[in-house]
Parts: sequence; structure tokens; C-alpha cells
Amino acid sequence: MELTENHYPVLAPITLAIVGCGSRGLTVLERVCALASLGDRPVDIHVYEPQMPGPGVHSLQQPDYLMLNTVASQISMFPDKAALDGSEGREGPDFHQWCLRYKSGQRDVRANQFLPRQWLGEYLAWTCETVIQTLPPHVRVIHHACAVDNIQQTAGAGFEVSTRLEHQRTVDWLVLTIGHAGASGFVDNIGRAARVLHPYPQPDVFSDVVAGEAIGIEGLGLCAMDVVAGLTVGRGGRFVGNGRDMRYEPSGAEPHLFMFSRSGLPYRTRPDICEHRNGAPATIFTLVAVARLRAENPDGLDFEQQVLPLIKAEMYVEYFGMIDRLRGNSPDLIKDEIAHAAGCGAVESKVNELAQRLGVTGLDHSVFDPLGITVPAERYEEWVQAWIEQDLEESTADLDHSPVKAALEVWRSCREQLRRVVDNQGLTPASHELFFNRYAPLVNRMVAGPQKERHQELLALARAGILRWVHDSLVARGPEGYPISLRPVDNDETVPLDAVVLAHVVDNRGTDTEPQLISRLKASGVIRSLHSDGDGIRVDGHGKAFPNLWITGPIVEGATYYNHYVPSSGGYSRAFIDADRIAREVLGMTSARKAADNALHLKAELALA
Repeated sequence: MELTENHYPVLAPITLAIVGCGSRGLTVLERVCALASLGDRPVDIHVYEPQMPGPGVHSLQQPDYLMLNTVASQISMFPDKAALDGSEGREGPDFHQWCLRYKSGQRDVRANQFLPRQWLGEYLAWTCETVIQTLPPHVRVIHHACAVDNIQQTAGAGFEVSTRLEHQRTVDWLVLTIGHAGASGFVDNIGRAARVLHPYPQPDVFSDVVAGEAIGIEGLGLCAMDVVAGLTVGRGGRFVGNGRDMRYEPSGAEPHLFMFSRSGLPYRTRPDICEHRNGAPATIFTLVAVARLRAENPDGLDFEQQVLPLIKAEMYVEYFGMIDRLRGNSPDLIKDEIAHAAGCGAVESKVNELAQRLGVTGLDHSVFDPLGITVPAERYEEWVQAWIEQDLEESTADLDHSPVKAALEVWRSCREQLRRVVDNQGLTPASHELFFNRYAPLVNRMVAGPQKERHQELLALARAGILRWVHDSLVARGPEGYPISLRPVDNDETVPLDAVVLAHVVDNRGTDTEPQLISRLKASGVIRSLHSDGDGIRVDGHGKAFPNLWITGPIVEGATYYNHYVPSSGGYSRAFIDADRIAREVLGMTSARKAADNALHLKAELALA
């Protein structure tokens, strides 16, 4: 042990490796740096990220027509006390404030506006630089601009990190935040009837698409919106006007676009949000209710039988409460009535009574289960346009004036409750599979869809003759399952596709799409799948968690729920809380955090511990 001149021992530095540094890795880096700065123990943080640390998938090189689907004021990389459940955070601008400071000269910047993803990438990079610039001398951040090839546990319980560009390095602590899965791989298009393309990176991926070609877009969600943008405004076209009056002025470089999907059901668009809106806390589907269910059912919950009824009741609270509020009344009485009915198991009869009393229809079943909607094969294109127009009316009314959108928002505003239901094997195996295969995608379809402007643009493109929707039953696929031709209902002739874009979100949960590093860690026994089909990840091959290894972010989707987001301040934030707990473990501050938890957490937290 080294001694100082005064013969006091100099402690060896704590060594931490953060593998992958997009937004989730950045939250860990920020928390470790913030808390390490409070002491004087040397800390070395090795960040393994091939690109610039911070942006992750929000590349600074992507075109500015690719937009976020979260409003500017709901994104922040600087956690306040609310985000950290009472612990001290870090002062700094949220994304909206940063844009006002650095981007207001380029375009109008409002708190409730959807802004370019490229800008978010710049904000994340700026945050990373700001965190590093404020470090004291005893805390070092070393960026390794390369990917990690392999990780092995050492005899001394540390981890040996290997890359192809550097020698092996041993660290005491390890955090994997390698984020989203990439595209499913290069597709050899030689000899194919229709070329197969992936949506990213734009615009390069569409460089060989020629004007007038027939391009199929398989998917109707966020990726599909990016594809449409890249093949229209990305080619010099422009939209003029707003809403129903919007029209598209083509550049002449556009291909003909045909959109389709297996379900045939469009996503719901994000509603307009009033600036500085604060939603009311849940009435029925609360953290306490979830904790009680978990405590009473240690072997797992049945999602449809035990959880979904609480969500439905909460949606009725928002729906009927807003209807009464828009009539000038306080919604509290109706909320109390539904809560009492939920306690007595009489929600449906109460809902029928309220609908009759208020002279309105009840909530359509599609808000609970969109796949229950019958999608017609005949006149499908007309049906899609009518569906989009109706949804746009609700989105334009905004979240404070559309009872339907307010009810749907429960799926988003109660996201933490859903996490407490699902995380750490909270559901039975059968219900877990049902939730992730059916309900989790439906939540994205209902409340994490595109901005309303994107669907207004689709309608304008349809009016301009650039875009059409085709029912999946009229799409012909080749031997490998890729679409090769289609037949619009008003055309007896088959239209051969020149190319098809697979506009799907790549899922990290399957063994065929997981990152190579995760596959190697599984093969070496460091981690294992939570379920036999590869769904979810559990640290340690024997089911016992390593005390010095964490995996966070999208890669643990399945073991935990909803990890695909950039965090925000102003309220409890799972991403920041996870990062804070990791940092306190690394720095030996867990006892202080546990004491704070005991003082601050609700009974719901304690019941789940």
C-alpha cells in the first residue's frame, strides 16, 4: 500500500467500467461522478463507447426531419430531488431549456413541441461534456472509443474487459448499458424480386431508391413514419399548411409508397399537451394497490384477472372525470364513485350508470385491447383514413380536453405501477409471456405512437397520390417471407415491389437479436436468460446476482418493463433511481441510501422490498 508523506495510506482507486454510453449509460456516469465528487476516494471510470459518449441512437449525423415523439420539456439528463425520490441531484437545463439557449435561432422552440432527434443527440453529448468538465482531480473518466469484445470474471471477483484495440483491463465494478438492438443484419439482395432495406441509417439506406419505384413499407408505427419522411421530405418535397388543409408539394424524386402491416391497425397519435401540465395521481391503480397484490400473491399475478381490472377502472376514472370537468363540475365525486365501485367489484354496473346519467357512450373496448378491432379487408384504405381522421380529432383536442386520450394516457402515466407489477417475476410465467407478447406492444400502439403531424402528413401524401395503404391479405410474400408484390383493391393488376423496407422496431429480447456481447456472457455462464426462450436476462449463470455487475436499459426488457426511454426530472424517474443506486453501491454509500429509502418510500416500496 502506498503511503503519503504524512504516512497516511493512499487508497487504491475504485475502478468501474461502463460498457455502452447512450442516454442510459450517461445516467450512470452522471450519478457516479456526482456522488464521487462528494468524497476524496480516487475513482477511475472507464467508458467503452465506439462513438461519442452520450448520444447513443440519437446520432448527431441523422437528418433533422427525424423527430422525437416526446415533447421537449419531458426530457432531462439532470436529475432533481423529485426524480431521485428526495436525494440531492444536479442542477442543469432540461432539453427544452437547452434548446432555448442553443437552438432558438434555428426554429421556434416550445416546451410542448416535438423537436429533432439530432438536437437531443447534441444535448446528450453536451451533458456528458458538462459532467466531465466539473470533475475534481480524484475522479477520472477515461473514454475508450471501441466496442467490448468479451468480459470474463477474474479470480478476485472483478471483471476482465477485452477489446480488439486494447489490452485486457481489470475493473472492480461493471455496468452494461449497451442499449437498443441493431438492425437484424445485412440482407443479400442479389437475385431478389424485391430489394430488402432497413430503415436506418438515413438517408444513406435509401441512396439506391429511384423516383417512381414501388416501395413497400412493412409497418405502421414510428419506424414507418421515419421511412415515409426519408422518402418524401428527405428527397426535397415539402408540406404546406396545417391540419386538414395540409398539402404535399412533391419534388419529383419520390417513389410510390405502399404501407401495410400484419394487423392492419394504425397507431394512435400523441395528443397535444398543454405546457406545464401535471396529471393527477392515480386513484385506483396505485403503487399501494400493486404492493398489496404482490404481497398477497408471492407466486405471481395473473395480469388479465388481477391487474387489468384496476387499469380499466383507472381509465374510467379519467374518462368520466374529464367529461364532468368539461361541463364545469369537479371530477372528484365521480372518481370517488368509481373507486368505491372498484372496491365492491361493481365497476361495470357503475360505468353503465354513469354513461346513462351523463348521456354519453362508455369507453370503446379498443382502448383496452386495440387488436380486438375488426380491420376490414374490403375498402381498407378508406377505413384507415377514417380511423386516422377520428384519432386526429382526439389528439388535436389535447390531453386536457379529450376524455378518450385522457383515459388512454393511464397506460403511460401509470408506467411505474406496471413496472412494479412485472419486474422481478411479478407475473406468473404464462401471464408474463402474455403481457410481453400482447399487452406491451399494445401500450406502445396506444400511447407511444407518432406525433399527430405525422399522420396529417400521411393523409396529405395520400391526397397527392404518393402513398397508399394496402391490406395485408393483398400482399404476396416470397419463400423467405419478404413481401414481393401487392394488389390494391381498385387495381386488378398485381404491382411488383422494387423494394420493401422492414419498418419494425428490433427487439432485444430474443436470442436471435441480442447483442453479441450478451450471447458471449451467456455462453461463459456470467449471465443467463430469465426464461427458457431467452426472454429477459438474469445476472450470474447460477441465478445468484453478482454484487458488482449491473445490466440496465433496453437489454433487460423482459426481466423488467419499459426501458426504452430518455429520462426526465420533475417526478420519480426509474432510470435515475437505478443509476443512483448503482453509484451508491460502487462508492460504498448503500447504508446512507437505504436509510433514506426507509424514510422516504411509501408502504408500497417497503412491501415490495
